[in-house]
Amino acid sequence: MHNELTKRQREALEAVINYVEIRNYPPSYRELGKLIGLSSPSTVCGLLNKLKEKGYVSWEEGQPRTLRIIKAAS
Repeated sequence: MHNELTKRQREALEAVINYVEIRNYPPSYRELGKLIGLSSPSTVCGLLNKLKEKGYVSWEEGQPRTLRIIKAAS
C-alpha cells in the first residue's frame, strides 16, 4: 500500500511527534537527524518529503519550523 511507512519513516514521524509534545515546536533537520541517528540533513529532508507525500506531515515552503503532523502512524 502506498501510505505504509518504512521503519525509518515511522521512527522519524514518532520522533517529530515526541519532540513537538515536549517543546511545542518542531525539530530542525539537524535536530531530527540527531534524534534518529542520521548525520545528513539531506537524508532527513528525503524522509520528511516521503512523509509529506504519504500525507503524514506538512510544512510551509521556505519557512523554518513550520512542520505539522497531519496524522500519526497507525
